[in-house]
Amino acid sequence: MSDLQDRELKKILSQILDELKTISQNLQSIKSSLDSSSVGSLEISKSNAPISDSSRSDELTSMPSSLEILNLQESRPGIFKTYKAIQKKVDWVKSADIADMTSRSRGLESRYLNYLAQKGFVMKKREKIESDSRATEVWYRIVGANS
Repeated sequence: MSDLQDRELKKILSQILDELKTISQNLQSIKSSLDSSSVGSLEISKSNAPISDSSRSDELTSMPSSLEILNLQESRPGIFKTYKAIQKKVDWVKSADIADMTSRSRGLESRYLNYLAQKGFVMKKREKIESDSRATEVWYRIVGANS
């Protein structure tokens, strides 16, 4: 392809991505409206039958959309590498496990995993270490992993 064709293709793809982002924002707005209107029905179901913490957290944690993943890949390629590494794991993992997979430092992976947890791509939990009263271990798992 010529440079002109490359530029045209990039321009078209950029326009498509912008449209997809707009669609995603509109869908998020619709989802928010639906979530706020279904709060009453959630309260009713909680009063009729108790929901365990684990099933409730699974219900409230939704998988990221394809567009959110595409946006992550485009805007944060380093963090996307972490996301791809944790995708390969089904069970809970520590940042050191991901660091071994990506050949980066544990501290950097911890930062990236915290970002992914904040944005809803992964779940995070802390567990106390029995031998030390103040120490905890932090575990991460991809959202939607079955285990």
